[in-house]
Amino acid sequence: MRGGLSRRGPWYGDGMTKAPADQPPQADQPQPVDHPPIDLPATARRILDAAQTILAERGYAELTMSALERESGVNRALVAYYFGNKAGLVEALIESLFKNPAVGLVEEIRTETDGAERTARFLDWQRRVSADDHVNRMLYELLPHALRDAEVRARFADEYREYRQVDAECLASAPAAVSDDEADALAAVSIAVVEGLGLQRALDPDGFDHERAWRAWRRVIGSYLALPGGRP
Repeated sequence: MRGGLSRRGPWYGDGMTKAPADQPPQADQPQPVDHPPIDLPATARRILDAAQTILAERGYAELTMSALERESGVNRALVAYYFGNKAGLVEALIESLFKNPAVGLVEEIRTETDGAERTARFLDWQRRVSADDHVNRMLYELLPHALRDAEVRARFADEYREYRQVDAECLASAPAAVSDDEADALAAVSIAVVEGLGLQRALDPDGFDHERAWRAWRRVIGSYLALPGGRP
């Protein structure tokens, strides 16, 4: 997925007040971030981890500068330095949804495997994504905001377009012959299944059998793509 963070201006305090000019970040001599979230400098990583925790556990409304400072232990001047403003931080959070080392990176599957193995490993990766409660809660907190904010919506749309493109490539490696259009449509449906199962799991963690539902979907798509091994 796409890397890089946008610095769209200062974010200081719980509103949008500019950081005082006489308070430049000095503590760890940071450099502006221009890397994917997994490659952030240690201090920026702490800030982003804190933002993820706040978002998943307390919700978007609680994602304030003061809450970030308390959760991360990082001075708010450094938060503003690394991410610019709340829009910059939200962009980093969106990117982190699509680049999550905890469940593995789909780029590695795409580049290191081929054929049926690539498709099978990709589907296993999707299962892990669907079961990642922390990331799913982040997604569900950000999506309503995306529907109200054109810039955030456009950022999500960019990520989903790339997500579908990579997914289609992995699914098209299966033994069954599928056209490019068919692979693109199948990728969109597959993403919808992943996120829909994750939503049901989040809403009913004790009553919803995520693994049983996923196995049913795996049988359906595995049969459609003529994957070896029969019913998993």
